[in-house]
Amino acid sequence: MASSPGPQPYLVTVPNLIGLSAQQARDFARRAQLIAVGPDPDALPSVHGVVSGQSPAAGSLAARWSSVVIWTLRGGGGPGDAGVREPRNPNPPPLAVSVHDPEPLPDPPMGHVTVEVAVEPVEEPAGD
Repeated sequence: MASSPGPQPYLVTVPNLIGLSAQQARDFARRAQLIAVGPDPDALPSVHGVVSGQSPAAGSLAARWSSVVIWTLRGGGGPGDAGVREPRNPNPPPLAVSVHDPEPLPDPPMGHVTVEVAVEPVEEPAGD
């Protein structure tokens, strides 16, 4: 007698997530009963950028609630967005810092103020 292999997983079609924002891709995958995750399982999920790649590919079958790995590029992809930016080369020079003597304090105002202190005489105790 042959044993049955057990219940087969319910399969869903993987949607095309490329070109969507990271958040839109996560929402779209959830509606397709899949979980969109980043390539690094230890990193926090990216909420910025545009999806540039995915695995498994769009149109393939995957088990329901399995993971779809998405890769993102920084930048929103909207009007006026230059996409991924490379760092400036060469770097700008550091801020110039000059060391100098502090400016002298201003002269005191003209004239002077006299302060008088009243001192009472101290009596010494009489000796025996």
